Amino acid sequence: MNYGKPKLEGKTGFDLFMFETFVDSSKRKNSVQVFIINALIIISISTIIYESYVENMVETVQAKVEQEYRLIEKQYPEIAARIDKAWYDKKRYFKLYDELRELRLTSRPDYLLDNPVYLDIYEATANAETPSLTKIDHQAVHEHFIKALFYFGTIDQEFASNESYAGYRDAFKEWEQTIDQQHYIKYQILRIVDLTALIFFILEYLASCYVTRPQIGKYTLSANGIIDAMAILPSLIEPVIKIVLGSAVGLGGIQIVKTLRLLRLMRLLRMLKLATAVVSSDGSDKTPEERKRTTVKVNFILALMGLGMCVVMFSALAVFCERGAQPEAFPHIPAAMWWGIITLTSVGYGDIAPVTPAGQIVAGVAGVMSVAIFAMLLVATGDVVNEFMSDGAEEEEKKGSVTASPSEQIATLAGLLEAGHLSQEEFDDKKTKLLDQI
Repeated sequence: MNYGKPKLEGKTGFDLFMFETFVDSSKRKNSVQVFIINALIIISISTIIYESYVENMVETVQAKVEQEYRLIEKQYPEIAARIDKAWYDKKRYFKLYDELRELRLTSRPDYLLDNPVYLDIYEATANAETPSLTKIDHQAVHEHFIKALFYFGTIDQEFASNESYAGYRDAFKEWEQTIDQQHYIKYQILRIVDLTALIFFILEYLASCYVTRPQIGKYTLSANGIIDAMAILPSLIEPVIKIVLGSAVGLGGIQIVKTLRLLRLMRLLRMLKLATAVVSSDGSDKTPEERKRTTVKVNFILALMGLGMCVVMFSALAVFCERGAQPEAFPHIPAAMWWGIITLTSVGYGDIAPVTPAGQIVAGVAGVMSVAIFAMLLVATGDVVNEFMSDGAEEEEKKGSVTASPSEQIATLAGLLEAGHLSQEEFDDKKTKLLDQI
């Protein structure tokens, strides 16, 4: 954002500080602000990607725990009865279960995966006979887990010699450690990082509105203003939706919450402001050759940024569309990025492919975008190579050029002196410098 130095004239106090920080790219304050914002963008996007991995790990453990609990109910009703009498801490890890939407507890034989018809019949039968495997009560699942943790936390002497009992104790201890670790990461570390980035994004947005007053609309309705708003709104709207709808239908059933988390990836588009800042800082005192080199660098950075943005965005969209149908192939964003890379690079190994209509649409758009992205990258790479080769040619030209000797240059200067083009003082000064080179 560069509104020109004339606007800085007459500014004092807070106004001067705001303009030097958010407008004048020649000031150190502005450089620090740009660095902090762009660092937070990268950190916040990494947080979103890692949060997807954490959520998948938690849901996997939740499914294993619930499935083992149901096996205990069938095979060891005595142990299940004692678990049911154990103490229930309603608050422990409840946040992780309050956001639970579904658990995949049905175990499908491998031979069914080769025949879609048999697989459909199997799943339809399983869902009809045991709808509880797909329709779950997150509070009941949470109660089973917490009571089991409390029961297996101490040794029951009656079953101490039972190998299955010992195996269940070890398994629940391991699952407890995993849930405890991921609970801390998600609701302590990741939340603090996300909140810190959100605060800085809000402050930058308000500051941008301040320095553009009284014509604030020019910023808020511009591309940068819309991108900044998209980086903020999802984080502000999500808690409101949780408060309004969470108590009525449960957070796990609010599909829009997952959608809003996906929209946070729009923060990637803010990285384009880095390139804008580089271009806007290209002063008029630079030579055409220097401006050309700056443009080549900016184009190359833009192409790499575009490729990275597309990989992350299309991977996240693929997870959103395909995770329900292919939980093994698209469990979380980091795993789906393999599919994103091979799709956007037009390699297409075929080991992973979307099967839902929405996922196929995403894959089709990704394939079309890959052509545009790699066209940009190819042009940018060609410019970089040409720039490198031209620098080498210039060096060779300089080395190959013939320079006159000092005596020949002195003779030339004498001719200029006689012709009246040089004064005696200028001639003596240049002659002294040339004699020093001998």
